[in-house]
Amino acid sequence: MHPMRAISAVAVCIAAACYSTKLLGTLRLNEVMSADEQQKTGVANLSDAQKKELESWINNRFVLKTTSAAQSIYLQQNIQGGTQLMFSDGSLYEIAPTDRAKATFWLTPIAVTMEPSGDPNYPSKITNTLTNVSVNGKMIKAPQSSMTPQQ
Repeated sequence: MHPMRAISAVAVCIAAACYSTKLLGTLRLNEVMSADEQQKTGVANLSDAQKKELESWINNRFVLKTTSAAQSIYLQQNIQGGTQLMFSDGSLYEIAPTDRAKATFWLTPIAVTMEPSGDPNYPSKITNTLTNVSVNGKMIKAPQSSMTPQQ
């Protein structure tokens, strides 16, 4: 294998490992609990191996809650090389032509945040939470209702 390809492959693997817990929503006790919380609950007294076993048990049985009041939105589909982005809530955005090159390489699933952009033509600022890269877009399809009938 060519040395540059090997270096690139290793860099991609390291980046994937660093971001995998954010992408998958897995819990790491040292990331979600303060030292004081770990002391109060007894987690601080566990060995590293015991902590890993507890994390694994929790991750296999429970879904990690987001800290924000709003439901997290994820990129569901990147259409035509960043021209349009479809999100987990069913909304579809057209991306500003000047920002399409940034969105071209966004892969699913990526959590995003949305806020006003200040651009009247593309009024939404969509930020990739893994890279903090933002693009401006305009909604062309509204989100689907999150209400589901009770049975």
